Amino acid sequence: MDISLVDRAATTGVSALHRTAPAAKLAATALVLGAVIVSTNVLVVATIAMGLFSVVLGQRLKWLPLLVLSLYPGIFAALYAFAAWTGGLWASLIVFKAVTSALAVLLLMFTTPYPQVFAPIQRLMPAVIGDSLLMTYRSLFLLLEKFSHTLTAARLRAGVVGVNPIKSAATVTRSLGGVLLYSIDLSQRTHDIMHLRGYDGRLVVSPMPSASVGVDRFVVVLAAAVAAFALAWRIWFPVLNPYAWLPLAASAAVLVIVAAARLLKGDSA
Repeated sequence: MDISLVDRAATTGVSALHRTAPAAKLAATALVLGAVIVSTNVLVVATIAMGLFSVVLGQRLKWLPLLVLSLYPGIFAALYAFAAWTGGLWASLIVFKAVTSALAVLLLMFTTPYPQVFAPIQRLMPAVIGDSLLMTYRSLFLLLEKFSHTLTAARLRAGVVGVNPIKSAATVTRSLGGVLLYSIDLSQRTHDIMHLRGYDGRLVVSPMPSASVGVDRFVVVLAAAVAAFALAWRIWFPVLNPYAWLPLAASAAVLVIVAAARLLKGDSA
């Protein structure tokens, strides 16, 4: 999986979400995450997940890499659920919460360039923390690219072969060591460059203007409705739980319709 695809998707996309104000998308993401956190019914969380995936398909985003990346937290959540096993429903809830939360965050990252993601956060945090988050995220992609190039060079030299896992593991370990040294050098060069350019304690990122205030409000209101739905289900669960399949069925129907429309348009994954 090419993780840098996230950055490319955020900077080259042309969907309505790409043109939405970053602050609105951050607020919407926070509301959806809150909805996932307060939910105690696995069908409610599955409903939210299907709704998010419907947005992914409807906005014509690269759904396959987004889905694959969202499943990674589910693997670790499954390990935790297995280790602390208290029942199948509880384990399913833990896994669905992890995957749905990752899907919400990835939807934000796939539609927002990372400087714009951290620009609103910088206004709420101390300068050193906001700048550190911004530079760390930037460095992550540089290190991933370096590691990818190193592994490619090793494969070309027959250093990584499936028939000899011990040799392959040793090569990967040496590659990681090289990336570690590169990261130290990258950190020093970044510090020197920022010093030469007159860094005065805060990186200033101008917020991206919104293409439509109406769309911004719609995104936030829709996310607020999701949060209200989850909260209402948490409060009145004795009455509502027998009907948990209804919103799930509605969300599944929307997903099928959106997927069919995208398939008819011939869009790729």
